[in-house]
Amino acid sequence: MMRLGRLLLAFGCVLTLTAGAVSSAAVADSASAAKVTDVPTQLSAMEKLGFMVGRWAGTGWTIGSSGVRQEFLQTERVRRQVGGLVISVEGEGRDRADPRRVVDTALAVINYNDVTAQYRWEAFSQGFVTTVAPVVGDDTFQWSLQTPSTTIRYTLQFTRRTWHEIGEFTLDGGQTWRQNFQMDLVRVA
Repeated sequence: MMRLGRLLLAFGCVLTLTAGAVSSAAVADSASAAKVTDVPTQLSAMEKLGFMVGRWAGTGWTIGSSGVRQEFLQTERVRRQVGGLVISVEGEGRDRADPRRVVDTALAVINYNDVTAQYRWEAFSQGFVTTVAPVVGDDTFQWSLQTPSTTIRYTLQFTRRTWHEIGEFTLDGGQTWRQNFQMDLVRVA
């Protein structure tokens, strides 16, 4: 999850993104608060994300704005909360060369809004907040964000034992994508 903060710094669009994400989320939340929620629908939608739940560990790499590849050790703890209506994702990255040095910590929460029929991914990393509507598939999870100059997307693919994630960006409206992040984790006891 450290990739978001570094990418946003590289493209210089943090304030625009953060302010827009928060105001959009506030509008969506206030509109849905006026409606009665359908908890069974929310629970059913959150069950579709069961493939993510667990403890994960592995390695990854990222390429920052300097073009230098940095390798890291990553752990993720994904758990159901609030009676299964929310899933939290807690990540910690450590320098692969010096595992005592923490290079990133992050927290994200996922929930489902039955009024808008959309999932919501809210991530907190390195002082940044990102709120987007992810795309959930069978054993897949993808989220992306727009800045004035680029689109950044993360694609996560799961098996029962593995979590494979790549991060990519495009500067030309999606004509070409460049990978600058990868993470490969395995489920641990």
